Amino acid sequence: MLYENALRYTQDVLNGKELTTKEVRIQCEWFLRDMQREKDNDYPWYFDREISVKIENLLKLMNFATGIGTIGKSIYEGLADFQSFFLANVFCWRYKETKEKYRYREVVLFIPRKNSKTFICALILIILMLTEDDYSEFYSICLDRDLAAEVKKAISQIISASPALQKHFKIPRTLSGRVECLLTHSFYQPRTSQANSNNAIRPSAFIADECGAFKDNDNIAAMKSGQLSVRNPLMFKLTTAYAEDKSIMLEELDYIRKIYNGLEVDDRLFALLYYAPEEHLWDDTGLMMANPLRIEENYYEIRESRKKALAKPGERTEFLTKHMNFFMPSSAGEEFISLAKLRKCRNQRGIFDWYGKDVYLGLDLALTNDNTSVAMVTVEDDIIYAKAWGFIPRDRIAEKNQIERTDYNRFIQEGDCFACGEEVISYAYVERFICELEEKYGVNIIRIGYDRYNCVSTAGKLEEAGYETVEVKQHSSVLHAPTKLLQESILEQKFSYDGSVLYEINFQNARCTEDTNLNKYVNKKKSNGKVDMLVSTIIAIYLLQQDMLFGDDFVIQT
Repeated sequence: MLYENALRYTQDVLNGKELTTKEVRIQCEWFLRDMQREKDNDYPWYFDREISVKIENLLKLMNFATGIGTIGKSIYEGLADFQSFFLANVFCWRYKETKEKYRYREVVLFIPRKNSKTFICALILIILMLTEDDYSEFYSICLDRDLAAEVKKAISQIISASPALQKHFKIPRTLSGRVECLLTHSFYQPRTSQANSNNAIRPSAFIADECGAFKDNDNIAAMKSGQLSVRNPLMFKLTTAYAEDKSIMLEELDYIRKIYNGLEVDDRLFALLYYAPEEHLWDDTGLMMANPLRIEENYYEIRESRKKALAKPGERTEFLTKHMNFFMPSSAGEEFISLAKLRKCRNQRGIFDWYGKDVYLGLDLALTNDNTSVAMVTVEDDIIYAKAWGFIPRDRIAEKNQIERTDYNRFIQEGDCFACGEEVISYAYVERFICELEEKYGVNIIRIGYDRYNCVSTAGKLEEAGYETVEVKQHSSVLHAPTKLLQESILEQKFSYDGSVLYEINFQNARCTEDTNLNKYVNKKKSNGKVDMLVSTIIAIYLLQQDMLFGDDFVIQT
């Protein structure tokens, strides 16, 4: 049964029999957790066994048209366990109050070539045409006509190879024609990703196929806006990695990983991420993690491609992106620090008492309608202690929640972020906040570092209030040293913060690049979201480091 196959895959993953990624393991843990909780009265979802059987019966009527060792078999017989797990989660989790409504609104499958991605696309669309409301519309969007035609071709092949389905579908000869289900009068049509041409349609479900090649969300947004009047909408994002600096999937994957790391919550998103981590790009461990379709002939071909890629540098990008599912943007920057390493620095020696400490402040005052941050650092017993706060315009909270996919209401309640001003940041509020820090925390502010951009007026007012301010240019030649010190301190667990989730999000968003002199710095433009709290921390550490090197206030071993 579909459910039993999904459960077997879950157990194989969690028992270590199935080698896979961290994200897939967590998704399997959540599947078991949800199965245990579905009987709870206050739990809003349940796994519909009747739907599961219905889909099984449909799969028995469908035959494979292509594939090694599967031609002539029913899809029910030849479905891989990870495919069963995917279908069971997408189609069988429903709301208890409205049984027809899917739990998951958005579905992401990040998977390399040779793992039947196009086949899964076709299977999803056939099931939807047979099971959703009459007169439903289904689409796939791709960058060009040739890619769009691949999904339609796979649908046509499955239907043609399945005698029980043939008479119930009308298949056009043209590439852009509609595949129509005669039972439900629903249809599927492939489309290219042109946002303006996709504004007038009303998809019950759509698949953004190979969306790793998309450079903006306009086409997906156009499709999604057309679903506003649909009773039970679904959105699928299926792709392989690309060598593309501006791929929308980089931000999407970053957001999904925040969910798995507990930084965000999104109960209506389901994702399976198959890829090789960087340390396993060239070995069989990475090959198995990235490629869940266990077909030895495929693995043989991938290993042959790996040999050539090792011998011929010109083929490495193709191998790593298409077979290891590893994004290789040429200038997107590297991760500043892994979240796992940062979290080892939470409250190193318990809750830190700031009272009586000499501290340095860093200010990252952005445009008045954007995020602003203040960070405070000190050093004690060879450990750098840091605390940071964010500031956002009050009337833009809802907008920023949606655009940045960050729950600022939660962080405001937790005291890590403050809403001030209306459409723009109230710098007066930020200035008062700084002036109240000494009394609130019992600290002695030694210096306040700031970048001249957007901060000249505030720096002047702080000088008038009696504080010493220092201009710290946000340039690689200046910030390389404190950036390096912060990284090394985290790796050596000589850094401590209070566990703020918003602070962790800033670190996970950050991407580093190097200038021509190999000076490393956090690049705001290349980062996957806001990094103002991290930047303000680096500015504060710059001041601390100057006193460590040239002053008499602090003497520590580094």
